[in-house]
Amino acid sequence: MSEFILHDMTAEDLCVYVARQLSLFFPDNRPVLPEQLRTVMGEALERTCVCFTGIEKKKFRAEDQVMFNYLHPDHYAMFLYLLSNTVSRRDSSNPLAFRLFYLNKVMHGLDVFHDTQLPEVFQFMHPLGTILGQAKYGNYFCVYQGCSVGCDEDGDFPEIGEHVILYAGASVIGHSKIGDNVVVGANAMILNRDIPSNKVILGNSSHLNMRDNTKHVLERRFR
Repeated sequence: MSEFILHDMTAEDLCVYVARQLSLFFPDNRPVLPEQLRTVMGEALERTCVCFTGIEKKKFRAEDQVMFNYLHPDHYAMFLYLLSNTVSRRDSSNPLAFRLFYLNKVMHGLDVFHDTQLPEVFQFMHPLGTILGQAKYGNYFCVYQGCSVGCDEDGDFPEIGEHVILYAGASVIGHSKIGDNVVVGANAMILNRDIPSNKVILGNSSHLNMRDNTKHVLERRFR
């Protein structure tokens, strides 16, 4: 954590800030107190630091150090997911996990349930309207707005390899297996299909256009 900068905020400030937001958005006479967040905040920030360290883009840096800005919507959406998931890992029945998930949904239009297991390094790019279900996600996963990852009518979820981007409006549904270093293009739809590694995908499942990926996903979004 020594190389991790919290922009204009301490961990204690963040506990107070999130608790106030939860109480403001859900005024049900069950206020969340800062002390309820203190027990998980350290772990959540450690995970945020690890995640942001894997993204070598300037919006995640300040003076060559890893930086978390609570006023940057993508940063904050990623942090709220990690905070909700940290609570869920300890006790998935804890109402605080659901409230944090719901806060993220209200603030960012992002539906990633608290027990969905995203990888160590992932990136949300203005993820308004994105839904990420209980799939298997490989490391270095990047998702844009309006994307869906979910099950088919049989309840089968996809498996997504490492170094995968879903551009705006892309969907990966059902018994689908996505290889490594794959780019799923804007509005592409993959339903119950396997995609080999090192491909760019355009179109939909009945008329998929697969092209060789000549630029690694790390270079596209993480470097």
